[in-house]
Amino acid sequence: MKKTSNSVLLCLVVFAVICMSWEVVFAAELVHTTATLSQRRGGLCSTSVGDKAMFAGGFAPGGISSNVVDIYDATQGVWGTASLSEGRYFTAATTVGSKALFAGGWRVPAYAPSGVVDVYDDDTGLWSTMTLSQDRCSLAATTIGSKAIFAGGYSDGGNSDRIDIYDADSDTWSTHTLSEARWGLGAVSVGDLAIFAGGVQGSSTLSDAIDIYNVDTDQWYSTTFSEGKGELSGTAIDGKAFFAGYSEVEIYDVVTDIWSSESLSVSKYGTIATSLGDLALFGGGYVSNYGPPTDAVDIYDAGSNQWLTARLSEARFALTATTVGNSAIFAGGRTGWSGWATCTATVDIYTIPEPTTLLLLGLGGLGLLKKGRA
Repeated sequence: MKKTSNSVLLCLVVFAVICMSWEVVFAAELVHTTATLSQRRGGLCSTSVGDKAMFAGGFAPGGISSNVVDIYDATQGVWGTASLSEGRYFTAATTVGSKALFAGGWRVPAYAPSGVVDVYDDDTGLWSTMTLSQDRCSLAATTIGSKAIFAGGYSDGGNSDRIDIYDADSDTWSTHTLSEARWGLGAVSVGDLAIFAGGVQGSSTLSDAIDIYNVDTDQWYSTTFSEGKGELSGTAIDGKAFFAGYSEVEIYDVVTDIWSSESLSVSKYGTIATSLGDLALFGGGYVSNYGPPTDAVDIYDAGSNQWLTARLSEARFALTATTVGNSAIFAGGRTGWSGWATCTATVDIYTIPEPTTLLLLGLGGLGLLKKGRA
């Protein structure tokens, strides 16, 4: 009886240790698998709605703009496809309520920006379209409360300062303007704030502008970085907004109202960010000025306050990333600069093991311990 009680106690201790170390296990035990999109393409966009991760548009071999939407159903673990109303790349995507919105982009062979917004409603499974107030590509998008916000971009007239706001509660659109016209800006929501940071002015001048919308007060205000930053990708965890670009990640703590920065493991342009649990992941991009692509994935673990690194299965830039369920997914991209043929269909999936898996691992170790002591 005593032996049985000791075994039960040891099981409970193992389980408690697993639970207490859960945040650290997340970063250390990510499971890396791969998949393949239905079509090779780069410059695509992504968002998640319900249990679905959606990867839309992009440019494909042959120099065409794609209308393909690859859909991963995390509940069933299966992939399917759908179609945008028109092919385009450098589109912005975000989700508000049950609706996934894919806005703007660049059309080929028309060689013109688009103002189309394709909308997928996960409640009904139906697609519909709406329209931005201005045709443009390379815009940024995020959602705060009931509002999906699309900011900046490049239009026929040059850089855009336009902000289109879709309110899902009222099913209406409104507009605003950025403090500075620009494309290639990063966007993320944290707390009650939607933040649009950096970007590119003209052809190469980097912007230091940061535009912030407070959903509680319905007010906009602006601030600046210490220097211009472009091709930013944003994500948020643990009350902090992260904007990654080139060698650094700019971090805004919404509680303390303080900005700080951290260095990436590799100086890379065009890295793509997403969040998974208490992890912020920054994957891919290209090194230096039009240099080679990188496979580096920098990971910030808020639970342990540590930075770790992982690797994509294929070095690439112009990829996209989103999170669904317990998986962060990096999809598509380009493996080089030598034409459209460098587009890839590679998908890298980083998954947090289920608690039962970790428990079985712990109990398995216990079984080995007991066997060794028998």
